[in-house]
Amino acid sequence: MVKPHTLAIGAFALFGSVKAVTVGSTKHDPKPGPACLSPKAVQSASLYTGLEEGTTGIRPGLSKSDTNPSNFINFCVGQTLTNGRQNSAGSCNGIPMGKIPASSNMITSIITHPQPGDIIPAQKTFNVTIQTRHLRAGFLVNPSVAYYTAPQDLDENGDIIGHCHITIQNIGSLRSVNPPDPTKFAYFKGVDDEGNGKGGLQAEVTGGLLEGVYRVCTIISARNHQPVVMPIAQRGSQDDCTKFVVQKAE
Repeated sequence: MVKPHTLAIGAFALFGSVKAVTVGSTKHDPKPGPACLSPKAVQSASLYTGLEEGTTGIRPGLSKSDTNPSNFINFCVGQTLTNGRQNSAGSCNGIPMGKIPASSNMITSIITHPQPGDIIPAQKTFNVTIQTRHLRAGFLVNPSVAYYTAPQDLDENGDIIGHCHITIQNIGSLRSVNPPDPTKFAYFKGVDDEGNGKGGLQAEVTGGLLEGVYRVCTIISARNHQPVVMPIAQRGSQDDCTKFVVQKAE
């Protein structure tokens, strides 16, 4: 087993890097906070690749983990920072993943409408409905300036605080084997309310859709739009998809 080496818990240059934020007509100049990684926050697992001799769980096919003595605190230095923006050219985000729920509080969801193979009239308003468990829904930050700017958090019950997106894409056929282009979609909605308070959420597809075959999916996210993080690898999916048909009404 490789011996842990000294943890580099140094300050990084943050002062002078915080820019003013303008909200409406008011300019805010937030003051930077402490710029050191607390020894109490250091996770020693980042010192190891996971494939050191004698390590639990080693098997053929596993890859080495990257390592860093200071928990990758400066991982994004020299890169384009996300900094609250949706950058289509790519960026680097150094915000921690945050609080992770217990396995008993993992999110699960299912689309209850439309059902698989349903035929929906073209260009007619309909609702997409979803049933979730263990999502504290209705929390969605400003995606223009607060995208990925804060860690995932939990409520008083241990459930993830966040929201659900709904996206619909034309896939051409119910038996399509071609992955759709993720940059193209017929409908997208971030559901910003808590629903019925029992995990039920819905979004109105105003004006309906043109004729075609579609796939509707959930994208469940934490409050700052990041994909939700779960406590264990072997689990069911947090999201759901289903396929349906849109035709002209006879």
